[in-house]
Amino acid sequence: MLIAKRRVKVKPEKIARVKELCQLILGHEVIAIADLYGLGARQMQELRKALRGIALIKVAKNTLMKKAVELCSNEKVGLEKLAEHLKGQNAFIFSNENPFTLAFILDKYKVMTEAKPGDVAPDDIVIPAGNTGIAPGPIMSKFSMFKIPVKIEEGSIWITKDTVVVKKGDTISAELADLLKRLGIKPIEVKLKLKVAYFKGNVLSADELHLDLEEYRRRITEAYQAALNVCAETSFITSESAPIIFRKAVSAARLLSALSAIPVPESLVESIRLATARALILANLIMQIKPEAKLLEITPQQVPEKIEKEKEEKKEKEEKETEEEEIAEGLAALFG
Repeated sequence: MLIAKRRVKVKPEKIARVKELCQLILGHEVIAIADLYGLGARQMQELRKALRGIALIKVAKNTLMKKAVELCSNEKVGLEKLAEHLKGQNAFIFSNENPFTLAFILDKYKVMTEAKPGDVAPDDIVIPAGNTGIAPGPIMSKFSMFKIPVKIEEGSIWITKDTVVVKKGDTISAELADLLKRLGIKPIEVKLKLKVAYFKGNVLSADELHLDLEEYRRRITEAYQAALNVCAETSFITSESAPIIFRKAVSAARLLSALSAIPVPESLVESIRLATARALILANLIMQIKPEAKLLEITPQQVPEKIEKEKEEKKEKEEKETEEEEIAEGLAALFG
């Protein structure tokens, strides 16, 4: 006896939803799955607004997305790999941006929301000083519970000093969550957390999509410095390496001139200093052999000073001789 299979009638709205998802999959290069946990309708609306022109965010049942992935797998290589990540509460993101750029943008756009009992404080939560706008009443006990200094003024509660009510990493109690809500403080940061992203046949994980910009900046700086050093060492001239190469060449030329005792203005003083240093070494060796020898004591640092002094003395002598010659010529002319 044959038993006829019961045909399940698929609702038209589900068919339309799968068709829409297929169009989005085929019309975008990046198809990403993000964790929807903790995001409410208002936060999703703000994120959609922030990502306008960059990406589309759609919320759909995993079963419908899985069906859409199956139908589109022939059109996009490797798309079927997304199916294994369709677990939990998900939002689906469709974009033509680079997936790394998309991940960076999603990480940047964060929404602050009210704390719920059991939430973990992402940072120290501070209640600022000022007028709360709340009339005195039973709520005063909650301010006292968290040691928040207050005063009554102009018919409302005023906080007199900034107060840390919970440290980073601590759990937020129901009483504190209620107080923060009454004060309009939204300390919890929520955002779409990427699970995976499909791009050109590859499914990239959240870790693979995360870029440490500081680390990349450090690596690029090191690579630039290494390339500059290679250019400088091999005398490969570029606009960046030319000043370094020319400075090294000038220094090498001056050193060679000084060591070779070539009398050029740029290295003359250094040549004399080197010669003096060598003479002193030789003098010390002589004194070790013949201690009674008397040698002129002069250090390499005194050489430039000695040269200048000798120049001044020579100049003064020449000026004196010129003056004497002029006097002699004057007398000769007078007494002819």
